[in-house]
Amino acid sequence: MTLTARFLFVATATSLTLAACGDGAPASGVEGVAEADRIECALAGSTKFERVCATETMPGEKGKMLVVRHPDGGFRRFNILTDGRGLAPADGFDETNIKILGGGMIEVSSGDDIYRLPADIKSTGQK
Repeated sequence: MTLTARFLFVATATSLTLAACGDGAPASGVEGVAEADRIECALAGSTKFERVCATETMPGEKGKMLVVRHPDGGFRRFNILTDGRGLAPADGFDETNIKILGGGMIEVSSGDDIYRLPADIKSTGQK
């Protein structure tokens, strides 16, 4: 996949991912969010993925933001980018990487946390 194709994928996946993720999660933690509405995550350097994180979108200073909430009340905020790069850490501390998993999923890693998010993967037809 070319860099251009990857950028287009990321932008498309991000917008569709947000449509599939829950809106209005509790202000702290994931209490009250049904397990079916949670995403898989591996937190604090763990390699074990568990369906214990929740997502919400909200307005931010630079447009829309995606917030991923951890079960312990921790969270990560990402700016949703419209230039084809997908997501960037809103707090600017950790590098964020996006990897295509296939099967309609992407993996977003930021710092020592990794999140698996649903995505509709579209190709630009370029190789």
